[in-house]
Amino acid sequence: MSDDIEKLLAQVSQTTQQPGATPAKKSGSDVAKKSGDKPGGRFAFALVTALVFGGIAFVVGWLFTPFVLTGTSMGVGAALGSFATALLAGPPRWFSS
Repeated sequence: MSDDIEKLLAQVSQTTQQPGATPAKKSGSDVAKKSGDKPGGRFAFALVTALVFGGIAFVVGWLFTPFVLTGTSMGVGAALGSFATALLAGPPRWFSS
């Protein structure tokens, strides 16, 4: 299956390349550098989402559920959950550019 995909990709690259150009093999480090995030981009996005969602949950908890769950516990829970999710998922393209 992967051989068929590699053959197809080779055919596509041959048809889309300019005549006389040699195909360049990309090493793993080149691909990682290109697709990797800027230093601090993932952490900064996770921090921003934790602050935003934690603040919203704090206000909602403080206004609507003052006796069931305090705003502090809702805010901390939402901040930790959104921080972990954003750290694993990474920032969207519009945040990095």
